[in-house]
Amino acid sequence: MLTRPDPPHASGAPVRRDAHEGEGATRGTGRMEAFADGVFAIAFTLPIFNIVMPTLSGSGAALGRDLVAGWPHHVGYALASLVIALYWVHHHFSGAIYRTTGHYFLLATALFLTMIGYIAFPVRAFAESIPYPDALPSAARYLVLCLALTSVTWLFKWSIGNAFGHVDDRLDPAYVARLTRLYRKVTAWNVMAAIVAWAWWPAGLVLIAMGLLIKLRPPETPRYCGEAPAIENDG
Repeated sequence: MLTRPDPPHASGAPVRRDAHEGEGATRGTGRMEAFADGVFAIAFTLPIFNIVMPTLSGSGAALGRDLVAGWPHHVGYALASLVIALYWVHHHFSGAIYRTTGHYFLLATALFLTMIGYIAFPVRAFAESIPYPDALPSAARYLVLCLALTSVTWLFKWSIGNAFGHVDDRLDPAYVARLTRLYRKVTAWNVMAAIVAWAWWPAGLVLIAMGLLIKLRPPETPRYCGEAPAIENDG
């Protein structure tokens, strides 16, 4: 007959706070989410500084023409804002999925946030290269590659969190499995887009745009095995 092992204190071993051996102390997600929101807020704000006010001279009659001439900067701002906003929305949603954090999960999250903080640069490089036909292919490939890497770091963060038990254990396992399949499919699609871009950059650009725009769809509502946890008051 199977018997349950004695708790650590019964055998004289020190009592542990959690079961994540070698990861320090497992904590809640509050500080991680606060840090991530700060990174997203800064990343969302920085692209506006790439839009420079034209220099006024004379009567200022040329202002309209100068504003129109700066359209690549505005395109870059719009694209960067879209990418960062879509990832923030899904990262905000994931706050209802993760219940704890640990050492490796935090490192994976930091890697993902590194790409979020960086992604505005390849977007800017692409937007400002649009008027220059010889530069556009390289800028497009660079953008597609960086977007694919961002998707890879999202999947890596999810995989580490899931593997190390930081996903809420009250969730329906079938629901968690569906999320895993979705993230894998989207990441595989984006990696394929990066590969295609090296052969024919317009096709790679279209594919990565499709992989990004799928994030416009709301995520599936979490399913729980028992009673769903109460929605916390965010103040």
